[in-house]
Amino acid sequence: MGTELLEKKQTFLARILARIGGGRTPAALFDQGLVSGANFVTNVILARSFGLRDYGVFALAWVGVLFANSLQYAMIVTPMMSVGPKQDQEDRPAYYGSVLVQEIAFGLFVGLIMFVCVWYSARYFPQWHIAGLALPISGAAVAYMLQEFLRRYFFCTSQSKHALTCDIVSYLTQVPIIFWLSRSHGAKLSTMLWIIAATSLIGFLSCLRWYEHVTYSRHALRTVFLRHWQMSRWLAPSAFMQWASSNLFQLAAPVYFGAAASAVLRASQNIVGVAHVWFLGLDNVVPAEAARRMRREGVEGMLRYVRRITLQWGAITLAFTGLVGCFPSFWLKLAYGTKYAGDGFVLRAFACIYLVVFISGPLRYGLQALEYTAPIFWTYPVLIVFSVALAGPLASKLGMKGVMIGMLASQVLFQGLIGIAFWLRVRKIRREAALEGAEALYPR
Repeated sequence: MGTELLEKKQTFLARILARIGGGRTPAALFDQGLVSGANFVTNVILARSFGLRDYGVFALAWVGVLFANSLQYAMIVTPMMSVGPKQDQEDRPAYYGSVLVQEIAFGLFVGLIMFVCVWYSARYFPQWHIAGLALPISGAAVAYMLQEFLRRYFFCTSQSKHALTCDIVSYLTQVPIIFWLSRSHGAKLSTMLWIIAATSLIGFLSCLRWYEHVTYSRHALRTVFLRHWQMSRWLAPSAFMQWASSNLFQLAAPVYFGAAASAVLRASQNIVGVAHVWFLGLDNVVPAEAARRMRREGVEGMLRYVRRITLQWGAITLAFTGLVGCFPSFWLKLAYGTKYAGDGFVLRAFACIYLVVFISGPLRYGLQALEYTAPIFWTYPVLIVFSVALAGPLASKLGMKGVMIGMLASQVLFQGLIGIAFWLRVRKIRREAALEGAEALYPR
């Protein structure tokens, strides 16, 4: 009797999870749990091993890697997640072959740019002590981007198990090595970046054999690039402006309060970043599934799907951020020890920010399914003006509280503007559909 009850509970849970993403979400969430958990543990190890200043330098260095990956997401991954699922079977080899060529070329180009930027920064700002980080940072960025692209490809093509394998190879080797080095040989920033680069590259190369058979042609490369460009021409500048708008407040903190401020921000964000388990897990499957719903069921079917995602995972996000926000000092002390416990208000503010950030996911999924990403681009100039005008004054007058208030306000402004754009686009599509229906019933 107990066994039958357990089996029923497991079946019921599997049925609930399988409702989202055609059964792909459980694997996606488990995979993202692995990735986010590994990143969390890695940051905890480094925060405990480094001092406040050294960990702050690592946090700033990793901002560069994440920025490069955000450009890749805009230029390669997001278009692939929206266009790839719409490809006919006979067109897939040429399409995914073109995407792979673009990814490798883009990764190498970004790595070169990062190397030059860090090298010149070390020359003009020697007090930063980053002269030896140009090659490790660029290497970590390229390898991290390649591995991240491959796992996204697996999700786009409904190969969640292969994505999980790719992340197991990468992250379950990364964490033990970093832990061992931090305990046995001392933690060096350059060494940790090289470990991340090596394990990411191993994950990419070992799982590339599951990339489907592809073909290459100049015509296909040009065709795929031009179609992707219809989306990425808005998304790539948006990535630049997103970092300029949202990170101006975070960059204002070390300017006014030193590198230790970056350590506090990173440590707090790392805790509430547990929400990335479902944030990024949904990113792995929902855009592609929304595109499929759009193709099969039209805009109304896509909206029903996105609405269900919003209600289900919004409730989970609310519960999580509420738990973190009520006991911020406890979580900081539990993860990092007493040296971060006095900054509970920063963690509480991040909990509020992440609750607002969740809304951007469903809005982006809907806009991407409609292949209408221009509003994301046009919203960022408003945020840049907002951030440039207020980042410095808020930080200087209100301290770290001013930084957090600015970050929260910028997120509220962003979600409000793209939400209005999405609603107007859907209303336009419905109006056009109604007119077409009326003309079909009453032809002239």
